[in-house]
Amino acid sequence: MNRLTQSPPARRGMGRRRVGTLALAAGVLALGLAGCGGADDGGTAGRTASAPPVTTTAGTPSASVAARPTGSPRGGPAPTPATPSRLPTTPGEPAWSSEPRRVEHALPGTATVVAVRGAHNLAGGLEFDRLVIEFRDRVPGYDVRYVADVRSPGEGAVVPLRGQAFLELVLFPAAAHDDAGTSTLTTPRTGGGLPALVQYRLTGDYEGYVHFGLGVDDRVGFRVLELSDPARLVIDLAA
Repeated sequence: MNRLTQSPPARRGMGRRRVGTLALAAGVLALGLAGCGGADDGGTAGRTASAPPVTTTAGTPSASVAARPTGSPRGGPAPTPATPSRLPTTPGEPAWSSEPRRVEHALPGTATVVAVRGAHNLAGGLEFDRLVIEFRDRVPGYDVRYVADVRSPGEGAVVPLRGQAFLELVLFPAAAHDDAGTSTLTTPRTGGGLPALVQYRLTGDYEGYVHFGLGVDDRVGFRVLELSDPARLVIDLAA
């Protein structure tokens, strides 16, 4: 009788423990489902919005960036090099340009102009007109640039020149005459008649400055070179 009367409470206690265990398991399951919530919105719910770390070596881009050519799409071909100019420059020679050029040379005296001449040239498949100014001793400083009009020094009067564009060349310190005032030129003071160099002429020889005006067929690129034996200043005009 004692075993019969005591057994029901024991079974009731086991039933309560099962109910409690089931309740606890249900709670854990509910928490787990809540922690997985947000998967449908991209998986960002409950996470810190930060980018994943990128490991790089100091001063060196990551491999994925370094392997991609600059300026090209990922995995695409490298950019096409710029089309070379139609006025190629030989290494060591001045570049072709329409920008002003000015060079100064410290001389012990005054450079003497003895000749000026022009000719059409063809070299390396490139056509150009060349103006050569020859000196008795050394090449002086010079300034060459495109101008709206070539004007005579001192007076300021417009010097008439044939052509659609005009270059002015100023040499300093330089002279085209001797101490007696006699011209030192062994060639005519004017010339031209070339495809690009339509006309050139000596426009001034005044107080240590010698001026030349150039009438050009168009505003073309030019380059300036200094040559020796004899001393010469060369202006090449793209033709």
